[in-house]
Amino acid sequence: MLNRDEEPLTRPCQILFVGGRVIDPETGLDAVRNVGVLGGSIAYIGQGFPHSNSIVDVTGLVIAPGFIDMHSHAQSPTGLLLQALDGVTTALDLEAGALPISVVYERAEAEGRPINFGFSSSWALARMQVLDAVPLPDARTADPLPEPIHVFEENQTRARWNTPASEWEVSAILDRVEQGVHEGGIGIGVLLGYSPESGREEFFRTAQLAERLGVPAFTHSRQMSNIEPGSSLDGALEIIGAAAGTGAALHICHINSTSLQRIDDVGLAVENAQARGNRVTTEAYPYAAGSTGVGAAFFEPDKLDRLGITTRSIQYLPTGERIASVDRLVELRQTDPGGMCIIDFLDTDDPTQLAMLIRGLTMPGGVIASDSMPLTHGPHRVYNEWPPPEGALTHPRSAGCFARTLGWLVRELGVLTLMDALARVTSVPASILEDSVPAMRKKGRVQVGADADLAIFDPETISDRATFETLRASTGFRHVVVGGTFVVRDGAAIATSRPGRAIRSERR
Repeated sequence: MLNRDEEPLTRPCQILFVGGRVIDPETGLDAVRNVGVLGGSIAYIGQGFPHSNSIVDVTGLVIAPGFIDMHSHAQSPTGLLLQALDGVTTALDLEAGALPISVVYERAEAEGRPINFGFSSSWALARMQVLDAVPLPDARTADPLPEPIHVFEENQTRARWNTPASEWEVSAILDRVEQGVHEGGIGIGVLLGYSPESGREEFFRTAQLAERLGVPAFTHSRQMSNIEPGSSLDGALEIIGAAAGTGAALHICHINSTSLQRIDDVGLAVENAQARGNRVTTEAYPYAAGSTGVGAAFFEPDKLDRLGITTRSIQYLPTGERIASVDRLVELRQTDPGGMCIIDFLDTDDPTQLAMLIRGLTMPGGVIASDSMPLTHGPHRVYNEWPPPEGALTHPRSAGCFARTLGWLVRELGVLTLMDALARVTSVPASILEDSVPAMRKKGRVQVGADADLAIFDPETISDRATFETLRASTGFRHVVVGGTFVVRDGAAIATSRPGRAIRSERR
């Protein structure tokens, strides 16, 4: 815990926010205070008025830690600026990750990012490289460097990557993963659900590696099904079992969508495992539809009934069409496996299914994470344009996850208090990561000495506006500050502001 008491300042603050309601979930502070920023850090919290170069009146607004999104695939300047308008100051792609880590970080730092960013070391890309000889990004030839999620999606229907690997191949895969952690990868990203035919022993060895390196593994569970055998409960129990059997810290990604209608059983299993000391954490997003590439293994036509969906439950974003038939689904999977799509998996108009969604969002100690996706504009990806072009689409969680959490779950439904909701997007994700990522010890907090990453918003008007048909930024975030620099000011994004810094593990 950092010091939040009033302290005398020897230099003027660069910015003094006055009259705001400061909420710091780690300490429980919830009071009107003035907050001074100096040199990228919080230098003052109190009721006084230290000399400042700039005074910003935020009366009636909440001053909260900038939000930490542990699950963001929208790792482009455009995608990250859209997230800044949703209160995010640090966006990490920990489920899919990247390789080679050094190349991806180097290019992102050279281009500049509006908010802090980071990646896990990608098990999936290591597997594709070893089993299918998929070439990984090369800083010397790729311009712009492909977003890591694109490399994965475009190669997910390759012949071997969704098959068991030999003992030698598993060792080669894990060697590449370990190298990624040594280069700064934030733990290990394991897209197990996209390679369900990979061996259980391989996943167990991956968890052993995570434990040996002292980093978490962030896992998309192997099984997604309402039907036994091979149900979503089986998928969760595999992760819990690996945590118990290795002692590793394992994080279950988007437990809301992978659990489908088995969330009560999955939730009970996770809570019992946590009560017995197993290091299992969870995340969820507040939407009843998911998004991924149409080539995903769980979209094989004979598996749709296990998900409780039909082809028309899937919307293919490059054309906007609802997939009308199995033949059309097969065609798209063959011709454009990385094509973004939306998948309806719950119906929130049904009170029973709404309760299932809320169950995943209110797990004890759980995190809210967006699973933000890249933007598409017809057949093209949007990378570095602001504002996004008219007609650009993505899952609305990419623009509104956190405003929806505060507006819908807190203000409208009352299923979370404002303090609890803010903890789930600030101090809780920071605590999951800070053992292996020292930079996170100064994030997710409004305390003297913490990084000046701040989300300043109106709790009465905050709202998500993005829909499945129209991309719109959230409203209610008045100011968003990253390292003491405005990225959003007076409700408007500053497209030229690039104060984001790379977040790296230090398990080297």
